[in-house]
Amino acid sequence: MDVATTVIIAVFGILGLLITLIASTLRQLPDLINAFREVQRCLRHEPARGSDEAER
Repeated sequence: MDVATTVIIAVFGILGLLITLIASTLRQLPDLINAFREVQRCLRHEPARGSDEAER
């Protein structure tokens, strides 16, 4: 194999890996958004821990 063939195979391998990573991230995106919203909701509605101890 010459250098050009090796470079082409490497580039296509990297592109395939990037496409796979992007696709898996996009599949998980709705779950990540829901988890982020749940964390925000919990932080807004629950009193901060340790605030009672700081007043004593």
